[in-house]
Amino acid sequence: MVDTYTVTLGIILVLIATPMFNLGIVFQKMGLRQGPEITFDKGFVGILKAFREIAKNKWWLLGAILGVVAWFPYIMSIGLVGFMVAEPINSIGIIIVVIAANRILGETVTWYEFIAITVLTISPILIALAGISEVAIDLYEMVIPLTIFFIITFSITIGCFIYSQKKRGTKLEGFFVMLTGSFFLAIGGVFTNILAQAIGQANVQLTWYFGIEIFFGIFWGDYPHLWVFIGWWGLAICNLASFAFYQSAFQKSRMAVVFPIFDSIGLSIPIIAGTLVFKQTFNNYFLFFLAIILIFIGTSTLGRFQTEIETMNVKKSSTSIEKDGAIKPI
Repeated sequence: MVDTYTVTLGIILVLIATPMFNLGIVFQKMGLRQGPEITFDKGFVGILKAFREIAKNKWWLLGAILGVVAWFPYIMSIGLVGFMVAEPINSIGIIIVVIAANRILGETVTWYEFIAITVLTISPILIALAGISEVAIDLYEMVIPLTIFFIITFSITIGCFIYSQKKRGTKLEGFFVMLTGSFFLAIGGVFTNILAQAIGQANVQLTWYFGIEIFFGIFWGDYPHLWVFIGWWGLAICNLASFAFYQSAFQKSRMAVVFPIFDSIGLSIPIIAGTLVFKQTFNNYFLFFLAIILIFIGTSTLGRFQTEIETMNVKKSSTSIEKDGAIKPI
C-alpha cells in the first residue's frame, strides 16, 4: 500500500507537469502562426528548413522547452503513484488546451465540438481505470501478430497522409495531417514497449557504451539485441515523423479540435497492440472497449464537422463570387 505522503507528492508532480505540457502546446501554436508553413512536398530538407526558421520564434521555443521540462515531474509521478493514477490526471489537461485555445488563440469551439472533445477527454481516463496488466513480451511469438499489426497501422497512416494531400488547402487537410501524426506517435509507442522489453532480455547494462549498444545493437549478433536496434530506431523515426506532422496540423487547423484526437489515438493504439500482440489483459474489458468506441465516435464526429464547415465555406465563397458578378459556378 502506497503511503499518503507518496501519493500526495505523486499527484502534486503530475499537477505541475500537466499545465506545462498543455500550455507548451499552446505556445508552440502561437509561434507556428508566425513561422513558415510546414509542408511535405519539398521532402526532408524542406521540413528542416521550416523548423530552423520556426525555432527562432520565442513563443514556439518556450513551448518546446516547457514540453521537455514537463517530462521530468511526469516521469517522477509515474514512479511514485504509477501510470493508472498519473495518466487520468494528465488527460484532463485537454481542458486546459481548449480553454487556452479559446482565450489566448481566439479559436472558437461550438457546443457540439465541445461534446466531442469531452468524449475524447474521458477516453484515456477510462483506459487507465480499466487496469491493464504489465507488459511481458515474447520476442519470438510476437513476430507474426506484430507484422500484421504494423501492416494495418502503417497502411492507415499512409492512407491518412495521401488523403491529407488530396485535401490540401481545405479544413480537412489539417485533420488528416493530425491523424497521420497521431498514428506515427502510436506506432512509436509500440516500438517503445518493444525496446523496453528487449533491453531487459538482452541484458543491456548502464555502461560507457550504453548508447552505442542501443543505437547499433544489430552488430551484437544475437536476437534480443536485434530487437533493441529495431525498437530504438523505430521509436526515433516514428516520433520525429509524428512531431513534424502534428506541428503542421497545428498550423492548418484549430488546436482545440485536433489535439484531443492526437492525445487519444496516441494512447489507445499502443494499448490495443498490447492486447492483440503482446497478450496484455484488462481488469475491466468493458471500460476498455467503451473507451475505444468513444474515441471512434469523438474522432469521426470532429472529422464530420470539419467536412461540414468546409462545405459551408465553399457555399459562402460561391455565393460571394456570384453576387460580385465575376465568375458564376457552373
